Amino acid sequence: MQIIEQFVQGKAGPRLCEDIIYTSDAFIAVIDGESAKASIQFDGQNPGKVAGQIIRQVLADLPPKASSDHFIREVNLSIRDYYAAKQLDPKLKAVGLQAVAVIYSLQRQEIWLIGDCQALVNGQHYQKPRPADQVLSDMRRLIAYTEMRIDKQDPASYFAQEDSARLQILPWLVRMTTFANQSDSPYGYAVLNGNPIPRDLIQIIPVTSDSPSEIVLASNGYPELAPTLEASEAKLQELLVADPYLIDHWPATRGQAHFASFDDRAYVRFRI
Repeated sequence: MQIIEQFVQGKAGPRLCEDIIYTSDAFIAVIDGESAKASIQFDGQNPGKVAGQIIRQVLADLPPKASSDHFIREVNLSIRDYYAAKQLDPKLKAVGLQAVAVIYSLQRQEIWLIGDCQALVNGQHYQKPRPADQVLSDMRRLIAYTEMRIDKQDPASYFAQEDSARLQILPWLVRMTTFANQSDSPYGYAVLNGNPIPRDLIQIIPVTSDSPSEIVLASNGYPELAPTLEASEAKLQELLVADPYLIDHWPATRGQAHFASFDDRAYVRFRI
């Protein structure tokens, strides 16, 4: 495996960044810790950052020939061990340790897509967005436009102090975690949180080595993933200029606010 380029940037700086790139001779991964939905912290860090660090260590200890099922079991054991060591409630499903990831396994010639991270394989894009996120993005957009119309405000003035529309959907962003790792609902989604993940919520992408393949793995901090970092960054900046509040061209559950972007982002491109 030859890494061509990689990049990580936190929306609020490196200390708070919850995105991680992991590389070894056996695995290349992008890990995206869940953004905090409450003020709870573990060891002075947001839950998503702690979850990402746990997953990185699992990958470091994982046998090169391990399967995706083996990986998920080890992550779940590590999360449960963390809860036990800190004497925390392992049922902290809504605000506890949560992360998603996309992992390339060299030995198994597979990409494991667990959650809403992204992969680009020889130009073909793969991602599994959360259905509830799409609904709540539209709801935030509706709330914002309704309140702007009632209060006769433009977007700049409406979002000047706080994102009122996001605050109103925030309880639902927490409540939607009831669908985490539940495949019996149209709103089910995969997340690494210490609980088993149904196989049908995970996407396994075979990558043959018959000919050289170029692969991009990224977090969902890139609304449009491109074959190069420069192009992906350019598309992101175009969006942030055209729609900084993310209520028009690409509705999201939050906007750019006063940060470098609307979310942390990680990008790694490599050749096999």
